[in-house]
Amino acid sequence: MSVSASLFIGQKGSTTALKQPKELACYARNQSGETLHGAEARPRYYYLPDQSLDHPIDLTAGLRKFKDCSAAIGDRNSLHRQLQALMRLEQHKAKRVKGDIVASTDTIASLVLSAFDNEKINPIDMYVVAYDGQLFIRKAQNTAIATDKPAQMDLHRYVPYKFKSMATLAQPVQLEERATIEKRPKRLCNNGDMFASLTRAGVGKTKLLLASEIDCVFDFREEGNSNLRHYAQLVCNPTVGATGEAHKFENGIFRVWLRCFLAGVPRIICGFADDTNTLKTVEEYATVDVPVLLKEHAPEVGARCLDAIKWYGLLTEWLLKIVPPSEDAQSVKPFRLTLADNHLKLQEVESSDAVWDSIVNGEAVLSREFVEWRRSLPAK
Repeated sequence: MSVSASLFIGQKGSTTALKQPKELACYARNQSGETLHGAEARPRYYYLPDQSLDHPIDLTAGLRKFKDCSAAIGDRNSLHRQLQALMRLEQHKAKRVKGDIVASTDTIASLVLSAFDNEKINPIDMYVVAYDGQLFIRKAQNTAIATDKPAQMDLHRYVPYKFKSMATLAQPVQLEERATIEKRPKRLCNNGDMFASLTRAGVGKTKLLLASEIDCVFDFREEGNSNLRHYAQLVCNPTVGATGEAHKFENGIFRVWLRCFLAGVPRIICGFADDTNTLKTVEEYATVDVPVLLKEHAPEVGARCLDAIKWYGLLTEWLLKIVPPSEDAQSVKPFRLTLADNHLKLQEVESSDAVWDSIVNGEAVLSREFVEWRRSLPAK
């Protein structure tokens, strides 16, 4: 009999016990779509001194020369890069890395936000695979592929790329050439380069292995995998003036906080641009302080932070309870997770379903490389 269950998004959870995220590994992607590991995986470094704002910074500059790397990257929400990093870590340790759920931070954030967003704004359509004692979750491919083609790239989406380009360097400032620093306004933007951190986090009794895109290192980077405290998230918003703009900013910073909270990123750096998309000011927020600031200025939005943590615990506990455990590295059990009528709905994918073969025998979720690796390990 196939598994089918639903969870009301208005249901209140009680779990607030959290395990601080710990970085396990890093990896990167270049503009050619190649995955880089070890010393080749390099983050960018924050550099935007106050005096930079003494001269106008046009965040629309270079729009027409934006480099689209979508064709080289392919499916942006594929788990394959994350699984490759996990496999390399397991090969180094010669054993499986413990964790109940394997997913990207963005995927888990979307599930958490399902309790707060309209389903049209945040549609949920995901594959959940039970394999080798873990759940692997990714967005269904038809909703996951992004197409930031130059002809389609508008200012609304381009400005954040330009802000991140202006605010970062390829290496610490003391190692960078002056000419490179001064030419930042002319640096072309692309959607290919990416640095990611693989972390183990926990809520309640659930352990998660999450992959998070990291914008930059704020100060310096240490040897090894203990750099979470040095990372920062970069965002760019319109300047806040009218009440409506304040509400929009508060709702936006809640979403940024959630992703940083899940990933363990301690710092949010927010640029504010005027109506002409000229950068005016830059503010820094400690991730841990955002719920307090929201509670003071927007109590309703601030209350969502605690509610989000409780819902995070409830939905992960529900998934582990509903999906039957599969300790066998030989079998793959596929499910589909959707949102409809204010309920998260989990339905087992039948062998007659069109996507069954691509999930079970193909690489829609798990890569063949990862499956072969897991099958080579001793049985539990």
